[in-house]
Amino acid sequence: MRDFLDFLGFMIVVVSLPVIVCGAILLCGNYHTAYQCKSYQEITQKETKYANFDSCYIKTTAGWQRWDEYKARAIASEGLKD
Repeated sequence: MRDFLDFLGFMIVVVSLPVIVCGAILLCGNYHTAYQCKSYQEITQKETKYANFDSCYIKTTAGWQRWDEYKARAIASEGLKD
């Protein structure tokens, strides 16, 4: 029985440690993306909202757009001006 409990304790440490590390990395990434979204709003004065673990959304005349879609449309509409 003692061997089983030692094995169980070892497995809990082996499994929980990577889960905790991965969770911490995900939370830090989420916080950083939320911070970038808020900073974009402060710099441009465009209304933004952040959906956790999803994306930053920018309010446009057509409604809310994801940041990556907004960026692609802005580049496409401005084009390469001479």
